[in-house]
Amino acid sequence: VAEPPDFDDFWRRVRRELDATPLEPEVTPVPLRSLPHASVYEAHYTSLDEVRIACWYVVPRSGPGPFPVLINFPGYQSEPQLNREWADRGVISLSVAYRGKLRSHRQFNPGYPGFLIHGIESRETYYYKGVYSDAIRAVDFLLTRPEVDATRLLVHGQSGGGGLTIVTTALRPEVKAGVAGCPFMCAFNDAIKLARTYPYNEIVCYLRAHPERRKQVLETLSYFDVVNFARRVDRPMAVQVGMEDEVCPPQTGYAAYAA
Repeated sequence: VAEPPDFDDFWRRVRRELDATPLEPEVTPVPLRSLPHASVYEAHYTSLDEVRIACWYVVPRSGPGPFPVLINFPGYQSEPQLNREWADRGVISLSVAYRGKLRSHRQFNPGYPGFLIHGIESRETYYYKGVYSDAIRAVDFLLTRPEVDATRLLVHGQSGGGGLTIVTTALRPEVKAGVAGCPFMCAFNDAIKLARTYPYNEIVCYLRAHPERRKQVLETLSYFDVVNFARRVDRPMAVQVGMEDEVCPPQTGYAAYAA
């Protein structure tokens, strides 16, 4: 996995762009989805390029808190889950619908297939610059909430959400630990050779149509390769790898774990 010499500088600049963007947090009760032990809210905040991001925010009704938080990121094709069962354990759940997902797609919606190659010609226009920003901005939202125990922020996700778990932990020191299930977006150069199916095939097809852009594309992807973020994780992280996984090849997930 190639690491650009200005990798850290690029992401520091993205963080400065985010810090200059007003968060505008909003929390709206959803009584029809609430339970005796769990108050359900639809939350929103503003991310990169002023895109509004929606979340399911579930708070225990066992007291005023503060409560630990589990941030959950959905996979490439899945939608954020409404994790009300964690409230029974005294844990807040925040499930993030990053840009392009339902309830966060009014301003940006390239649709499936297409997320993985949208704007891939440049690190400045690539879809995942926004997605990674949406993920790390979830921490900013939580830090505004009085019922949140900011010393106990944890992250979890599967596939694309597993990749975002590692990215968020690398970029946000407030995160204390994470569980990354079969992380996607790892070791792109190998993944596009090993994966037998969608969505990595989006890149394969793109490069077949535009072979002259191969070097340019791989350079863009190096700024978003989860392996490069994994090298910067210095807190506890469990990583799951599916040994017969044809979508997220095990070699690529193991590369992130090893890093």
